[in-house]
Amino acid sequence: MNSKSILKIIVGIVLLVALVGWLVQFLWNHLMTEIFNLPFISIWQAYGLLLLSKILFGGGGAFKNKWKNSCSESMRNKLESMSPEEKERCRMQWEKRCGKWKDSE
Repeated sequence: MNSKSILKIIVGIVLLVALVGWLVQFLWNHLMTEIFNLPFISIWQAYGLLLLSKILFGGGGAFKNKWKNSCSESMRNKLESMSPEEKERCRMQWEKRCGKWKDSE
């Protein structure tokens, strides 16, 4: 990558963050003030709301899915390498900790 393409990426990210902040501010000021009689917010308060919602509600995007997939794959590999007796012991431990997930058939 050359410096011109890196600069384009940085400018794109800055513009995207600015647009999202403006959108949150716009929606808050036009919806929340009318519906719930809340005060208007500034752009910095809109960024604060975005950060707070990220902290409270998570959402890791691609990184979260990548971590989740690697954990699922790791667990799948462990289960495949277990003997039937080890699988049954593991299932019994899970039931003891968490209860049954399915009704017995």
